[in-house]
Amino acid sequence: MSASATTADIAGPPLHKGFVTVEGNRVHYIRQGSGPALVLLHASPCSAKVMGELQAVWGHEFTTFAFDLPGFGLSQAPVEGEITIERLADLIAGAMRAIDIRQAGLYGRHTGASVALELALRHPDLAAMILTDGLPIFSAPYTEERLAQYLPAITPEWHGGHLTWTFFRYREQHMFWPWDAGDIAHRADADLPDIDFLHRGTVELLEAAETYARTYRAAFVHRALPRIADVIVPAFWGNRPGDSQYKTIPLYPEGAPVRTMSRDSSAAMLEELDLLRLHRAVDGVPAHRSAFAAPNLAGEVYDYIDTRHGPVRALGLNLHHSNTPLLFLHDLPGSLDLHLGAIETLAMDHPVLAFDLAGNAESPSAAPGLDLWCDQIVDVLDTLGWTQVEIHAEGTAAALALHFARHHPARMSGMVLNSPPLLTSEERAAFMRHIPDIVPSEDGGYLLRLWHHQRDQQLWFPWFDHSHTARRTSTPNIDPAHLTRRAIALLKQPRNYGPIWRTVLACDLLSELASAAVPVTVTSDPDDIFAPTVRRQETGQLGAAKH
Repeated sequence: MSASATTADIAGPPLHKGFVTVEGNRVHYIRQGSGPALVLLHASPCSAKVMGELQAVWGHEFTTFAFDLPGFGLSQAPVEGEITIERLADLIAGAMRAIDIRQAGLYGRHTGASVALELALRHPDLAAMILTDGLPIFSAPYTEERLAQYLPAITPEWHGGHLTWTFFRYREQHMFWPWDAGDIAHRADADLPDIDFLHRGTVELLEAAETYARTYRAAFVHRALPRIADVIVPAFWGNRPGDSQYKTIPLYPEGAPVRTMSRDSSAAMLEELDLLRLHRAVDGVPAHRSAFAAPNLAGEVYDYIDTRHGPVRALGLNLHHSNTPLLFLHDLPGSLDLHLGAIETLAMDHPVLAFDLAGNAESPSAAPGLDLWCDQIVDVLDTLGWTQVEIHAEGTAAALALHFARHHPARMSGMVLNSPPLLTSEERAAFMRHIPDIVPSEDGGYLLRLWHHQRDQQLWFPWFDHSHTARRTSTPNIDPAHLTRRAIALLKQPRNYGPIWRTVLACDLLSELASAAVPVTVTSDPDDIFAPTVRRQETGQLGAAKH
């Protein structure tokens, strides 16, 4: 199996995702499989997504829970105080208890191995056993000066160079150990991962840019080796050729249960499974339940909703309000994360729900499209018990709102389309020809293509016409931090970027508006990409569009 495979593209047992709150910090997990509980903890600087291949295979025998360590993925890092391995272990233990996992096998890689070790020591009642893959052991402590060199800040730059720096920095750690020692003495004895693996790691590092150093450093200052003798649950200390920690095997005390796995990842995965079978957790595992399925929803809910096409990440605000509920559809391609201000404003007077549509951001899909998204909308509304809603669609999501109205008019009281792309057929064809290819490539150039595509959208309309007459007159939002947030959201499923653009641009919105099945209001924000197309339309030119 490919090391780059993710939970989105590996066939396996049913998958669920969720959040719990521990000491005020949101902790994210991916759940897959059935059987005794097994907790998986990832290495730095990654997220639970890197455990997708293990979950798909081990999930046939275990209920696997892969957690994002606080500071990585979608798990929040504690704001105050130092992040230590011990603190991370306590947070994961709290997350296990919040899910009602009473006992589980513990599996961890690198930083995750250190956390699993401390979890077994500090919370032995939760641990049926522990298996590590490359427990971090260092012959000499890292100084603060050395840590600052190894864990530099990732600062957004106007030119987008921080994206490619991050790509090649992540690539480098698979070529040299440590990554910043580029000489033959430190050449890694490892295969270079494929481009999808490198891309995933790049996005995860960018996503954790503000917190990664605090969590990552914990593994370097933690003293693991003196602690292993105190473990009272069954333990196996795994290492494998081609890993930076393989050379540490001679440092383990005599008689320690060290296991050497195969270099080949598929073979090692099965060898590890054999060890995990030896000491299964004895307590049962609770059924998965989304916070959105609660009988009395709180005012704010942030969780996943299961649909017939997989889980979707959702945010609900002011859900107990009695006014007409609003369903917010994010720009396509995009993410709810890119519209939080608008969602919060709408929620001042209405219950509002927004979710990442399949194929976007944190809602995986290999083949998104209008019909699939409509299915998901129905499933989401049914989960909340909303029989009818008003839809607020941003930008290109107008195509989906109108499609949903055509097929499910009874579920809508009306819609608001904010800055829809009101384009002629010739214009739509031109836009389709200028969608950038952001499929990951070995040279990292796709990152700069996306960066300057996003930047040019703010500077010209259309973005591919760089003449002085096409300059936009509104103040461009080209703040590097803002563009980085957008890039991260769009890079989470880069192979869907072009297909989603083509799907929404294929819709003739001018004709759709003329035959809309429910009342429509068209608005625009002067800063939006397609605001110029709305401004050029006078009210009478919208034909039979209803207001």
